[in-house]
Amino acid sequence: MTPDSSTLLATRMTQPEPIQRVEPAPADRHLWQITPIRDLLWGGGLLFLLWFGYYLRGVFTPVLIALLLAYLFNPLIRRAEERWHIPRPVSISVILFLSAVLTLSLMTWLGPLLAEQVQSFAERVPGYLQSIAQRYHVRLGDFSEHLSTIATSLREDPLSILRPIFSGTGQAFGLLGTVIGTTTDVVIAFILIPIYFFFFAWRFDHSLEQLKRYIPFGYRARVRRIVTRMDQAVSGFFRGRLTIALGSAVLYSLGWAMTGIRYWFLLGLITGVLTIIPYASLIGWPLAVLLKYLDVLSAENGTFDLMTIVVWPSLAYLLVQFIESWLLTPWVQSQSMDMSAVTVLIVVFVGGALGGFYGLLLAIPIAACLKILGEELALPQLARHAATPTRSETQRKEAL
Repeated sequence: MTPDSSTLLATRMTQPEPIQRVEPAPADRHLWQITPIRDLLWGGGLLFLLWFGYYLRGVFTPVLIALLLAYLFNPLIRRAEERWHIPRPVSISVILFLSAVLTLSLMTWLGPLLAEQVQSFAERVPGYLQSIAQRYHVRLGDFSEHLSTIATSLREDPLSILRPIFSGTGQAFGLLGTVIGTTTDVVIAFILIPIYFFFFAWRFDHSLEQLKRYIPFGYRARVRRIVTRMDQAVSGFFRGRLTIALGSAVLYSLGWAMTGIRYWFLLGLITGVLTIIPYASLIGWPLAVLLKYLDVLSAENGTFDLMTIVVWPSLAYLLVQFIESWLLTPWVQSQSMDMSAVTVLIVVFVGGALGGFYGLLLAIPIAACLKILGEELALPQLARHAATPTRSETQRKEAL
């Protein structure tokens, strides 16, 4: 035996044998060890979690809102920690304090204006209906008088609406329970959301690091790329839409105030909030024209003026739409969903039909994430499958 062969033999004897994974026999496998059944179990578990969360949405809504806020504010908190060495609890406390001050300031400043416009609209609804009935010869019967009585009683005695609740009937007690339950849920949500947000934001990065431990090492680069793309799409959508909605609410309110619409702030606020959902703000345009028409119609010697009723409110709406589409959206929402207008419209309709308001709000981010998963996982597999020749094609080529 040569020295080289003896050295090679000694090296092989000292190196441990590679561990070979022994697959159990088909009869000895558990159900979750069979790939198709395991995939079905994962899919069924995910659907069950979605159904369970939707069924208990009253409980999980504050949790989801707090988690979404923690996700949106985490880059700011992380930057403060890395650049200025500010501890995360301090940054979170400052954010909560400034949010509370801003909310109270807006309620103190704009709350009375909003309440005044809502009350004014409620008082003028009977007059609007009466004007429509007189102009188009529609018989309303006692409906308009009942509305006038309710509006007058609410203006003179706002607590009069609560008197039927205490009449002692079962229906009244049911209504009382509903009012108390809804009010309690809102108050509890306003208390719990800041608490949840504090703890979620505090441990957000730590939780992400913990999740990385459960990702197989060979898949970490791919998972990181997919998650990064999803993060850019989702964060760009929510941060961008919220900023655009705030700016649009201000612009709509100013535009309709300049055109003489009586309920400019109420209408501008509603239209601005609907800007979060793509194409939902379109409802503000006909509402503005309708409210201006009703206001002119109910005035003494009111005549239809095309410029006052249709043109100026429409110009205000279209101007804000131009600013939103060509200035705010490119400047604020730099991360595009990379979906066509038709796709976005279909996704919004499907989301609204399946999940109501939550479906409308979450349809675009979910569709963007599904699109990314398809591009990263499904499409490469289909491309490889299409490029692999079948057995018949291989035999045909060999025969040729």
